[in-house]
Amino acid sequence: MKSPQTPSQPPQAPQSKAPKSKLMTQINSQIYQLTQVVNGVLKINPKERVPKLEVRRSQKEKPEIYELVGDRYVLGRNTGKCDIVVQTPLVSQIHAQLVRDRTQKKSQFILQDQDSTNGIYRDKQRLKAVPMRHKMKITLGPPELAEAATIRYLDPPPWYIRTVIYTGIGLGSIAGMLILAIGFELSRVPSLRPLPVTQQGPVEVLAGDSMTRLDPTDIANHTEYATLAEFGKYIPQAVIASEDTSFRWNIGVDPIGVARAIVTNVRSRGERLEGASTITQQLARNLLGSTYVGRDDSAGRKWREAAAAVKLTFTYSKDEIMRLYLNRAYTGYGVYGFKDAAKLYFGKEASELSLSEAATLVGLLPSPETINPFKNKNLAIEYRDRILYRMADLRMITYEEAERARRSVLILNEEAKTKLQGSVAPYYYSYVFEELQELLGEDFAKEGNLIVETSLDLTMQKASDQALRQAVANDGGTYGFSQGAIVTLNTRDGSLLSMTGGVDYSASQFNRASQALRQPGSTFKLFSYAAALKSGISPNNTFSCSSLSGIVGCQNGGSGAINMYRGFAFSENVVAVRVAESAGLNNVIQMAKDLGITAKLDDTSNMVLGGNEVKILEMAGAYATVVNEGKYLKPHAIRRILDSADCKNPKDRQTCRVIFDSSALLKPRQAIEPDIASTMLEMMRGVVDYGTGRAAAIPQGQAIGKTGTTDESRDLWFIGAVPRRELVTAVWLGNDEGVTNGSSAVAARVWSDYMREALR
Repeated sequence: MKSPQTPSQPPQAPQSKAPKSKLMTQINSQIYQLTQVVNGVLKINPKERVPKLEVRRSQKEKPEIYELVGDRYVLGRNTGKCDIVVQTPLVSQIHAQLVRDRTQKKSQFILQDQDSTNGIYRDKQRLKAVPMRHKMKITLGPPELAEAATIRYLDPPPWYIRTVIYTGIGLGSIAGMLILAIGFELSRVPSLRPLPVTQQGPVEVLAGDSMTRLDPTDIANHTEYATLAEFGKYIPQAVIASEDTSFRWNIGVDPIGVARAIVTNVRSRGERLEGASTITQQLARNLLGSTYVGRDDSAGRKWREAAAAVKLTFTYSKDEIMRLYLNRAYTGYGVYGFKDAAKLYFGKEASELSLSEAATLVGLLPSPETINPFKNKNLAIEYRDRILYRMADLRMITYEEAERARRSVLILNEEAKTKLQGSVAPYYYSYVFEELQELLGEDFAKEGNLIVETSLDLTMQKASDQALRQAVANDGGTYGFSQGAIVTLNTRDGSLLSMTGGVDYSASQFNRASQALRQPGSTFKLFSYAAALKSGISPNNTFSCSSLSGIVGCQNGGSGAINMYRGFAFSENVVAVRVAESAGLNNVIQMAKDLGITAKLDDTSNMVLGGNEVKILEMAGAYATVVNEGKYLKPHAIRRILDSADCKNPKDRQTCRVIFDSSALLKPRQAIEPDIASTMLEMMRGVVDYGTGRAAAIPQGQAIGKTGTTDESRDLWFIGAVPRRELVTAVWLGNDEGVTNGSSAVAARVWSDYMREALR
């Protein structure tokens, strides 16, 4: 019986070759399931998947496509008896038939030879019958004959099955290549027996005299425990809960953790970055960071780190890996390992720590200089509590034990805390570690065995601390400020000579000089005036003093017009806005960036008047650039870094290898032309000589600078310089929260008091 032919592309098999009587008898329940009547015409249901047969009479002709709706099709040259007619000499009158195999899935057909003269072939093999598979090609006659016709069976699996198949093939291929790549990389990992010598030592921080040590800890030599048991019960458990919950069963890397980190990082679009380093990977980085893994932040480093972690896992037991990690983890203040950390923070051996104390120490690991009980006890307790409940979730302890530890009093080693807070320059010392990590990278900086020579001027630091304390004590109550910051730079080389980040380090370790973002007020006008000069505007050009868009007119210049010298000296807001608009607000922003400002700035008059928040240290660096004939050098505390593990004579630090030398590596960048810088110096001189900064005058040298007061007197500024002494100092007064009732003249007086003492 014939079945309907519905070619899906031209040329179509002629309908005249199939009598209607045969067509009607072939339609059965199977057809009704696969077809539908639309406007009286029988069509294939587009939702159904129907096998197709591609028939090609010769290689030169286009194929004909037949949709196999029925159960049986006859192929041959006989137009009266065949459902699919193949007009070629090599094909018999009745050559073969396609029969649906009802014992299998409904769409599978079997091709059967009907005693044809030339047979059916697949890959030169003559067959009697063959089950058809998707894309199977059959030749109706010997394939070596040019006139042989070919058929091809088309029955692709559903999309979801194809997806599973292709995914499986892809994952299998990736896994295979990954295994080969890991095998190759493992062969490149250096031998781990015996372990590389990487014992950490302290970070020795020296003042500018290269003799006075700023690091106040008594732990001069790093010591390690010989067995894991000496760390006690809680520290290893807390580390696993905090850093690597799969530690006991992973092979050095955690594929699930890696996948989770990738998903988190992609979803956050860079706003939240999550790592996936296991304990073993962190140890591998520590052991082989300088010889194999590397220190760059790259995919290559992570790959080598993973390979080294795998090799570590197959070289040492989990207990030994944990012991090595606990002996070498960085815990702040140049201290390494939980043995030394327990002594520093609690005055105990690690095995004597309570559950609360152990969790507190482990909480330091993500950021030892920030999550530090000596600096920020509340933050350290917050991280401790997270670890306690994570341990309870993992059934290392009960929830009752976690709650009891949470409700216990955290008693710190007050003697060590007092020594740390009584450091010669605690804010400066703390900033050194920020800079150290920026220069060397977090991992390298944590290794220790370093001697850090700084530019700290002990005399200026003492005067800076004293000036701020006296200002708050004498004038803070009157003018409503309780905090402040003072930064002094050498303008020639950008070195940080002193840094006071607050009134009392023991009360607040937040460094307002390097970390706080404050509105600079009129001190920001430096960038507008410099941008105007760069654009070709003469400083003698006059600008209207009349009010503008809600900005009041000149306070000291009258109602007419004044030049840029007077506008800057008297800090006239309306003139500054007109100057900035003449220069172009985008050019003002670019000038600020050229002079070292990294904060986001808006191209509005609010920005011109110092409404965007910036860092005090960066503002000092910008003014230092102007004094330095327009040459910019990033402010820096560290002068040199020496490797104390690589010294020809351990008793002579000058024989140690130099890792970093600021004089050799930090080169000045010409941010603005010298003539522009010179003109800006003249404007700054007018501020002190006859403008808003007269309170900053000092007898030791000709002082110049700029005042700044923000809305509601929230921030009080004076940034001044003594060019002959190559010094710039920024003074900020205010409150961490709230406004003052003072003016920039108060800051100018503090600057003067400080400089008088510092330059004595």
